[in-house]
Order: sequence, then C-alpha cells, then structure tokens
Amino acid sequence: MSKRLIYCWIFLLQLAVICFAWPVSAHAQGTQIESFSMAVTDQQVEEWLGRESRIEHPVIEGLEKRDAATLHFYFSKSYGQRAEAVIATAEKAREKNLRFLPPETVKDIHVYLIGDINQYFEALHSPGRGPEWAAGLTILRDGVILIRLSSHGTARIEPEKTLAHELNHAALRRFAQDNYFPHWFYEGLAMTATDDWDINRAESLGKAAMSGQLLELDEIDAAFGKTGTIVDLAYAESAHFVSWIAKEKGDDAMKLLIRKVSNGEEFDKAFIDVYKRSPKAAFKIWYDSISRGESILASIFSHDGLFFFISLFAAVALSIALWRRTAIRKRRLAAMNQGLSESNLPSNLQNFGPFQVKK
Repeated sequence: MSKRLIYCWIFLLQLAVICFAWPVSAHAQGTQIESFSMAVTDQQVEEWLGRESRIEHPVIEGLEKRDAATLHFYFSKSYGQRAEAVIATAEKAREKNLRFLPPETVKDIHVYLIGDINQYFEALHSPGRGPEWAAGLTILRDGVILIRLSSHGTARIEPEKTLAHELNHAALRRFAQDNYFPHWFYEGLAMTATDDWDINRAESLGKAAMSGQLLELDEIDAAFGKTGTIVDLAYAESAHFVSWIAKEKGDDAMKLLIRKVSNGEEFDKAFIDVYKRSPKAAFKIWYDSISRGESILASIFSHDGLFFFISLFAAVALSIALWRRTAIRKRRLAAMNQGLSESNLPSNLQNFGPFQVKK
C-alpha cells in the first residue's frame, strides 16, 4: 500500500473521530485562551462574605441597572456597550438552562458585569477574592453572578458563554437547596446544558488520554482548587463525562437524577437508582472508552496534527492546480494542431507560412 493511500485512510479516520467523539451536539465556539468560572460554596460565603441577613443590590455604587429575561443586570457606564451585548443574550442563556431545570430556578438572579469581580467583595468590605483565572463566579447561596468584562471586548473570554454557564450553577443550587452534588457534576452539567465545548478542551482531554494522565473520578473535585493544566483537564473531563451520562439514557433520566438528589436522596444512591450502576462504575466505562479513542483525537488537535492537515491540504491544492494547468496546456496544443479550412482563412493568409494551401 502506498504512503499516499495510507495518509488518505488516516485522514478519513480522523474525520470520523471528529464527528463522533463529542457525545452531544455542540455549537462552535472558536479557538480562544481558556478561562473558567467557579461556584462559591456556603463555606466560602461564610469565609469571604460573612453571613449577611440581606444584600441590597446593587452593592457597588453608581452602577446602571437593566432587567432582561427575568434576570437583573448591573454594570458601569464605562462597560456599557460590552454589557449590553451580554444582556442581549440573556434569553438564549436562560433557555439553554431549561433543558434540565425548571423555569422558576432561572429567574431573579443578580448578575454583575464588571471589569474586576473583586469589586463586589471590596464593596461589602469582605476578605474574599476571586482567583485571577476566573472569568465568572457564582455565589450560590445568594443567587449572585459576577462576570469579568473588558470595556472594549476581548478574545480571552466570552462573557456570553460565561453567563449561560453561571446561570446553570445558580439554578441548580436554587433547585437543590442544601442537598449535595459533586463539584464535577455542577461543572459538567453546566457545560453540557450550554454546549460549552471547544477545541482547547478537546485537546486537553485527548492529550491526557494519550499519555495515560486522565484524572480519576475521586481526583476531579480537588483539581478545581488548583491551577494550570490540571484545572483545564478537570473541566474537560467533567464536561465530557456528564455529556456521556446524559446521552446514555436521555435528558429525562438526568432530570430524574437531579430531582431525586434535590429531594434529599444521597447522590450515589440516586445515581444507581437511575443508571443502574454507581458513578464510579459509569466513570470506569467512560474512562476506558476515552483512553482508547481520544488518543486519535489528541493527534488531530495537536500542533503536529494541524501541521499535517495544512500540509495535506496544500499538497492536494497543488496537485489540483498542476492537473488543471496540464489539462489546459493539452487543450491548447490540441487546438493548435487542428487544421483550419480554407474558407475560414482571410484571403491574404491563405498562401502564407503554415497556412499555405496545397494545390
């Protein structure tokens, strides 16, 4: 088998992996530098904010207020244009979160669109500070979302995507109250509901699978408290695993799991009731399938893989160009060799050079 044929087969196989690797449909987000959101637990609220009996919004003075899609937005005039662009997506963000959660959970949530999310804590004279990598932060107990903005827009984060993601955190907490969901489920559900998947997460997951460095289920929650590539991997694994669960038995099964836990059933028991296996057993099946399949996906999204595709497409384009050029040249030669009838020649050329008419 020639090398050219082998490359063609590899290319077709890679295209198939791209089509089927992500368990649920995802809209294209484009390439970007990863930034993440986080949810502030009750313990963190107590450490960061104290136990205010009531918060009067907006807590930051001088902010504009806008209501949209049953949500309350606050922003400064200097971020007005960017904030309005985010607010315009509120209804779509809200609709995405109705996939797994009831409408009453996605309403009357206070959203701050600000340049520095720590302004919120400073206004409350609180010691808490959001991590530098956080594009958004949800204070679960208070139904408050903080989203970092740039006054002129930026390629680093997508506030519209962050809004949809954070709404899911706030809505799930409102529905579950004090009942416990693992952190990986919080993040995975938010990314599944809002189609929050892109090439960077695919590459992070694929490289870890290829190198045998995927996190175990028990390791994922702790990874969210760290920095660097391990955080990227925790988000990627959570998103892909929860999406795989949702596809296995459909959205109704996922809704049933959420309802059981929200009614007080322990998460692992509710999971077994719905999916007939424990979370660890389900994760093992997912883990094994990813370990076998995602190494190919990693090669696709790696720099070497992208270089291969660029080189391949360039070679195909060059071959087509050469083929067309050769075909055109052949047609021209054929046309030159075709005889012209005497009647088609001007009289002054009928006995000139190559057009001499033989008597």
